[in-house]
Amino acid sequence: MTSYSSPFLSRLAVGSALGVALAATAQPAMAQDDDGAYWLARKNQIVVTATRTAARAEDIPVTVTVKSDEQIADELVTDIRDLVRFEPGVSVQRQPARFGAALGSTGRAGNEGFNIRGIGGNRVLIQVDGVRVPDGFSFGAQAAGRGDYVDLGLIKSVEILRGPSSALYGSDGLAGAVSFITADPVDFIEAGRTVGGLLRAGYSSADEEYSETAILAGRSGDWSLMAAYTRRDWQELDNKGDVGGTGAARTEPNPQDGRSNAALARIVYDPASGHKLRLTGEYLDTHLYTNGLTGLSASVERLEGWDSGKRKRVSFDWSWEGEGAIDFARVALYWQDGEDDQYTEEDRTSAADRTRLNTFENRVIGAAADARADLATGAIAHRLVFGGDISKTRQRGLRDGTVPPFGEVFPTRAFPSTDFTRAGLFAGDEIGIADGALLLYPALRFDWYDLSPDDDPLLPAFSGAGQDGSRLSPKFGAVWKIGDAVRLFANYATGFKAPEPGQVNQFFENLAFGYTSAPNPDLDPERSESFEGGIRFSSDHVSLDVTAFSARYKDFISQEVVSGSFTPADPAVYQFVNLDRARVKGAEARFEGRASSGLYATLALSYAKGNEILPDGTRVPLSTIDPLKLVAGVGYREPAGRFGGQLIMTHSARKEASRTTGLCTPECFRPEGFTILDATAFVRIVEGLTLRAGVFNILDEKYAWWSDVRGLASTSTVTDAYTQPGRNASASLSFRF
Repeated sequence: MTSYSSPFLSRLAVGSALGVALAATAQPAMAQDDDGAYWLARKNQIVVTATRTAARAEDIPVTVTVKSDEQIADELVTDIRDLVRFEPGVSVQRQPARFGAALGSTGRAGNEGFNIRGIGGNRVLIQVDGVRVPDGFSFGAQAAGRGDYVDLGLIKSVEILRGPSSALYGSDGLAGAVSFITADPVDFIEAGRTVGGLLRAGYSSADEEYSETAILAGRSGDWSLMAAYTRRDWQELDNKGDVGGTGAARTEPNPQDGRSNAALARIVYDPASGHKLRLTGEYLDTHLYTNGLTGLSASVERLEGWDSGKRKRVSFDWSWEGEGAIDFARVALYWQDGEDDQYTEEDRTSAADRTRLNTFENRVIGAAADARADLATGAIAHRLVFGGDISKTRQRGLRDGTVPPFGEVFPTRAFPSTDFTRAGLFAGDEIGIADGALLLYPALRFDWYDLSPDDDPLLPAFSGAGQDGSRLSPKFGAVWKIGDAVRLFANYATGFKAPEPGQVNQFFENLAFGYTSAPNPDLDPERSESFEGGIRFSSDHVSLDVTAFSARYKDFISQEVVSGSFTPADPAVYQFVNLDRARVKGAEARFEGRASSGLYATLALSYAKGNEILPDGTRVPLSTIDPLKLVAGVGYREPAGRFGGQLIMTHSARKEASRTTGLCTPECFRPEGFTILDATAFVRIVEGLTLRAGVFNILDEKYAWWSDVRGLASTSTVTDAYTQPGRNASASLSFRF
């Protein structure tokens, strides 16, 4: 048995015993106190992502985590990495900034994006109000992430769906989906009033971040509007490294200076007829300066990087809710432009100084429509949802600078500018049998995609290949209610991800050194199949959810050498091909106990293992799977909601040696298992004014997440550079009016 088993079982026993005690002391059918709505909403969470219709989380056949704006505020969340701090089975990679000008991209992607059940990157769908966040991209020293395109200061709620989502959302939903939802003006205006809003200021010592948010909303008759703005200023993220100075041996973080601005404006027309019109404008920019002290050497006197990102969106949607054969309908139009720019300067002593400018842009215009129909056929009730969407993305990048690599000429591109069109039609149903005792969730979606590259003047020696294809994605789930409290559920889902323009047509060529690349118009989409099932128990005071899952991934796209011998006469040819398969299986559990006194306890854990299966049948451990993670907490929320707090323990096991075989040379660095303690608290000083504070890593542990160090060899002398901050604190003060 592995070394973490005994501590894990003892903590699980403690958490379970505490939950039983809470359930035993709870008062049955207690009257709702002033804060009863908080626990009622938490127990009866409503999700939309799983079925595209509003449904109670306990009545759907998949696992979805919902984070409200209040939970985000209570947990002192500043970015998407903090968002999943206490979320087993989901992680966000953020490596230290140790990149170079032309070599190395470590840490340049920032918060790279979500990893769900061991699969991440562009294989997880991320959307804001139904609009896809731009893709991530990497090429050489360029690494553009996806996690910093969203500012949580402007978010009303987040839904994290585990498992394939292509049956309802199409491409990119290979492993899961993360949906961010922004607020409407009425969310800030109390009944009987015409004006409302929120002011909030926050501080986090982990990276010396200061944040300020201002939201103002107003209503007049059928019209309402709001304007929201968040500003953030921060420095480098602290760690437990203690080697300063310059050069590759440095383990203290490189100095950084960052800032961001996020703004949202929305106008809503909502007459009593059931129609609603919304016009939304959203803007986000980030700027980050890095002094690359780790890149200095006898031949490099200065290394500095300036990174910036922007995302702009304009959307218009109409919705109607009423009675009839169709009781809900919605149509949306949107335009979005996302751009990531990375500029680096390097002063060299024995060679010419050089600069690099790498950009990556996704500009999209799209439309979506869906409708719902509630009907009954005898004793069977149906809630049908159906619709379609279409979008056209203009994706392009630029590689520029001075002193290009031998054989190359700047400016150039990693792939030709490409129009990427997606279109899909879907239908889903919620079928209630025996007065809803049995719920069935079938869904089916047809998708079509097309990649059309330009004859790009920056790539005169390269002719890009076009590609198109289609996929059919089925899904079927079931929930069986055994009494009022117990539910059994099972779900089968499929996912796919269309090839990216940079995979079909990535271009580079250096014949003097004997290598080049070739397009591959025959790339197939990556595919997935997932089975999961489990049991849920839900009462006024206890919630328990246990899930087991197994997923298969096929036709993973990988860049390989397909021919050649690395000589000028016979250059090696690199090409993206459908090569790998993968299998992942695991289990997750979540418990919450709530006593009428205000005391509560939580327990959540996840464990998964998986392999990448090569064409010859060789199995290699899938490095992107996180080791076992356990989160347990105990807290108190005063019945009137005036104050409260919680103490949270997070335990991460050490990655098993057998699950890293063949991933690193000579072997992988595996951080020790660790247990950290965090505490958060809030107090409502006066009506509308709330102070929140938290202390994280209370015991000042030295630890690192596997997601940050994977691929790092055990012989590395700078492992401390990948550690997390020591003891740190956060605080915020918010006023809602």
